[in-house]
Amino acid sequence: MVELIASIVVDLSDQKLYVYNQQQELVRTVLVSTGKGSTPTPMGVGQVYDKYQSVTMRGRGYVAPNVPWAMCITQNGMICMHGAPWQEAAGEAFGVPRSHGCIRIPSPHARWLYENTPMGTPVSIQA
Repeated sequence: MVELIASIVVDLSDQKLYVYNQQQELVRTVLVSTGKGSTPTPMGVGQVYDKYQSVTMRGRGYVAPNVPWAMCITQNGMICMHGAPWQEAAGEAFGVPRSHGCIRIPSPHARWLYENTPMGTPVSIQA
């Protein structure tokens, strides 16, 4: 049985996402890709405001349809944690900043997070 996730920490310096349970025990560590230097992921504390099994994301200069397992962590929905099947299909490794500010997660981990993270779960982004 999987425990509900109590908190998530994204560390920009090591490009990893850390998942904690209700007892604040580390239950999973995932290599991610956060924002590039020109489009950095903002640091701070947010929470899971919205969840989408699949969503079209739009930003300056891009449209990404069918983005899977998205959990938006800013009130305006501009920064989300989500799967990145296009990155996987291109053979591009995680652990390297590649996004427009979102936190890209390998698809199996993104689905697991989506299924086990309640709305309102705190998310901290640190350097």
